[in-house]
Amino acid sequence: MGNQESASLLLRAKRYGPSVLFPLFAFATIYADYSHTQKWKLQRMTVAQIMKSFALLAIPFSGMYIGRILDQQETLRMTRFRDKSALYGRTLGPDEKPSWP
Repeated sequence: MGNQESASLLLRAKRYGPSVLFPLFAFATIYADYSHTQKWKLQRMTVAQIMKSFALLAIPFSGMYIGRILDQQETLRMTRFRDKSALYGRTLGPDEKPSWP
């Protein structure tokens, strides 16, 4: 009975072995090639490429900074009209804060 079980196991290994081992081998070689390529790219990176990638990050952040400054200036400009609405306007008490900054 043990001989028959081992023969069945060997038959299944022959049948399903390639369908398991081939994708495993393929993905392992693809990953090894990818990681080698990434290491090679890091070694080959020059100062110009570093500056280019820095510029790609600096442009959106500078745009966000300029937008923040413009928004602050708009808020300061709108403080002239704070609590002066005809519908909601009222006099504020001595310790009362304005309705918005």
